[in-house]
Amino acid sequence: MGTIEVTRKTLFGLTLAGFLAMGEKALAWPRGCISALPRSSTRRAAWTVDDGASASALGRYVTMLEKNPDVKITFFVLSGAPGWKKYATRLKALQDKGQIQLANHTQTHRKLTTLSDAYIKQELNRCEAFCLANYGKSSKPYFRPPYGEIDARVIRVAASIGFTKPVLWYGSFASGSGVSSSTVLAMASKWIANGRILIDHANGYCTTNVFPQILRLFKSRNLKLV
Repeated sequence: MGTIEVTRKTLFGLTLAGFLAMGEKALAWPRGCISALPRSSTRRAAWTVDDGASASALGRYVTMLEKNPDVKITFFVLSGAPGWKKYATRLKALQDKGQIQLANHTQTHRKLTTLSDAYIKQELNRCEAFCLANYGKSSKPYFRPPYGEIDARVIRVAASIGFTKPVLWYGSFASGSGVSSSTVLAMASKWIANGRILIDHANGYCTTNVFPQILRLFKSRNLKLV
């Protein structure tokens, strides 16, 4: 199977308005999607990071996690992006000690709602094979559809090959190419709250430049990262 490399140039860009709108989509997800954490007596939140189109940005997340062992993140692996292979050894180490979870974000970041059933399965299966080969652990049952584009057919097709838990979000950092770190910090402040699943992207430095401030937000709101 050939390797398809996904970079920031080949990954479709979203406008800032698009990223801001992503934070509001939680009210419109199809039935069966996970957009918030189960209720708990513990105050907690989930910081989830997609894509990794910038290998150097992904490396900054890895380094931050290594320096902050109490911080937990769920990465949605875009297996065609080279950083996931470059940092595989360090990511596997973080995974094996329970600091991160590596879930499925397809191989090439296509809108699954536009693909045939067979192509949906191919996108998920190729990312799954990559995760098994590089991290020694299945990405099942969790997946995140690129751009949050999902419908009942995608849910059914994904479930037929073991991806039974589509994970969306309840609040976006609005992180993306051309987005300022001040915007990311403002959006993080808006959305970080108890029970939220938050979406971030490792496609540039806009989040990495404000790691300390974001970590302080979680701490000041007495939230455990899960």
